[in-house]
Amino acid sequence: MIKKRFACFFLLFLAVGCIHTYAISLTDTIKLNTGVKNKKTYPVQPLVLKTSLTSILAGGGLLLFSSEYRLTAEITIGRKQSDQVSIGILSKNIIWKIIENATKVPTNDVLKVTGWRLQYAHKFYLVNRKHHSPYGFYVGPHVSYTNAKLSFGLNRFYNQTYYDIRHFNANIIIGVQVGKIGRITMDISGGIGYKSNTIYYHYNSYTMTPYDTSDLGILYNNHLHLMFDYSLGYSF
Repeated sequence: MIKKRFACFFLLFLAVGCIHTYAISLTDTIKLNTGVKNKKTYPVQPLVLKTSLTSILAGGGLLLFSSEYRLTAEITIGRKQSDQVSIGILSKNIIWKIIENATKVPTNDVLKVTGWRLQYAHKFYLVNRKHHSPYGFYVGPHVSYTNAKLSFGLNRFYNQTYYDIRHFNANIIIGVQVGKIGRITMDISGGIGYKSNTIYYHYNSYTMTPYDTSDLGILYNNHLHLMFDYSLGYSF
């Protein structure tokens, strides 16, 4: 009888021990699963709108004769990358316009410039773990296409007599963008690359012929392109 009671007590002890051990292991497993740290997230500024100050002084086309009024949108696509698209409207250079007004140039000699420019850049930001695009140093490819119409004299312009100027360039740019004062940003960049400049002479509604650009010099006709830009913007 005593042996039977001892055997029953022993079996009950083993059963309780197994249940306790299973409970401990289950609790430990749950603690391990709930103790996983979440991945660190980085704040991302999705959009920056800006305009170039240097392009107003010297725009696309024949740079000495035009000003470009540009709107640029830079969209963040990752912690280290962004896409930038620019649309520019070309008109007569503001300094040239001041000189014309001051010297009272006759209408037959007044300069008339119209046109547009499209640009695209993909930026790779050189940032560490504490920083993110679109702020900091960056490098990336850049392409641009310009089409401008230039006439000397309003009569020639209205009679569809003008120079059709087309510029294409592809560059590697290096720059830095900062935004310290509120949401105001400042972007300074420079680049080097390839350019292709062509001019056509349009002298009536139906006739356009290639223009010989040899008299414009080697700086205009060679394929080396240098660029510099200073822009101010606002981040959203």
